[in-house]
Amino acid sequence: MPFKWQRKALEKKKYHAKAISKSAIYINWLRLFDISQLFSSYIWLQISAFDLTQLGLGLLYSIVPIDFTSYVLSFTYTMPSMEELMQGIWVKFEQIDYGELYPWMLDLDSYIYENIKEEYQPDLITTRPKVGIYGVTQYGRSIYDPIVATEFIRSTVHKMRLMRTADISWHQFLSQIKDMLEMADITDKHLFNRMMAMFTAQKNSFVLGLSILGDSFLTETEGNLAVVPYIDAEGNIHDLKFRTLDHLQMGLILGITPLGYGLLLPLTSIYKMEEGKQNPPIISVMTEKIRSIALRLSLSTWAYTNYNKPEEMTNPHKSEKVEQYDNIQWMRRKIEDWVERQIPPEEANPVKTRQYKNAVLQIFGWKAKRHKWGFKSWEYMTDNEFKEWWLNNWTTQGLNRQTLINLFEGSKIWLPHLRAEKYRLGEKVKQSRLRLSLSL
Repeated sequence: MPFKWQRKALEKKKYHAKAISKSAIYINWLRLFDISQLFSSYIWLQISAFDLTQLGLGLLYSIVPIDFTSYVLSFTYTMPSMEELMQGIWVKFEQIDYGELYPWMLDLDSYIYENIKEEYQPDLITTRPKVGIYGVTQYGRSIYDPIVATEFIRSTVHKMRLMRTADISWHQFLSQIKDMLEMADITDKHLFNRMMAMFTAQKNSFVLGLSILGDSFLTETEGNLAVVPYIDAEGNIHDLKFRTLDHLQMGLILGITPLGYGLLLPLTSIYKMEEGKQNPPIISVMTEKIRSIALRLSLSTWAYTNYNKPEEMTNPHKSEKVEQYDNIQWMRRKIEDWVERQIPPEEANPVKTRQYKNAVLQIFGWKAKRHKWGFKSWEYMTDNEFKEWWLNNWTTQGLNRQTLINLFEGSKIWLPHLRAEKYRLGEKVKQSRLRLSLSL
């Protein structure tokens, strides 16, 4: 069995061989071509359902499209200059500013004017809840914007999709953060029901703007309504009846949507359809984003290997990215060693020890993400709010509450410093290479 220092050296070599060596770059590039069709099908099915659900919630809870992190997350790319290429910068990515391209995304009234038919605009504008201003708006005629709760709706649903399969297990996770959701006047059951309605309609019927040709079935009908099988948050299976996409997004559906959590909609769509058949702008933007993601798949190889000079591809000991990776892994190892020393003897079995380590790594990592989409709600929580959510999350997985409290309180001594160091290390190589390319 190798010593600790040998295992550390092997980890660095393995990371280099799998991620940033010449052979890794070539093999990963080929694998991306192999999975391109599967990837394209997957993102069309997943992104459309989640984006459309969030956009529906936006109209119900007065959240503008630009605030939905996953909806407006897309990039363009340019080739590097010769100076940048010498510093291992193989491709330059820049996030698209959707607010500049589509100003109507910045204001809810403009969004309604741009996407909703004229006959329905006055009702949506006058009846939707306005964000309240203390001392100005009347009590009971506006909503107040708790940052943590609305951030969950804006961005964290996207992260939940990455963590959980979109099925009944979703509700088990959402129920743990029920209190946070109710701050935004939305229940965990309502959110789950909306998501499952969108997914079952996508697969079991053909809905323009949602379903995928070749993956979705022809719709069964009852009168002028589509009928699809559906499982609700209570685990009950019954028929879901709807007419158009906006019914699924924001409509009041009997037996599924609680009173006050949906709009009474006409049988025909309230969306503007240019020439009677084209998508409204809000859906056109989504489809264009998905299409561009599918086309950029091969660039993922160069994104992984960016800031990696040719001489670093051949020798892990010369690679700054390997050193960066090792420093972050050093933090992980130190945290895990500390946790192992804190666990009471009666709980120190391999399975629970691994769980406690994962729990403390979550404290460390979830509030210190450089790429914040999907994590902002945890960042905005106070320490007490995050602590309560964290304790509930891990006690339901069988860990001892008092041991968890001891770990949480004990980590406060070193946690702020390590989080700040993690941020610094995450940007270190990128910033140094950009500075060097400008100095040449």
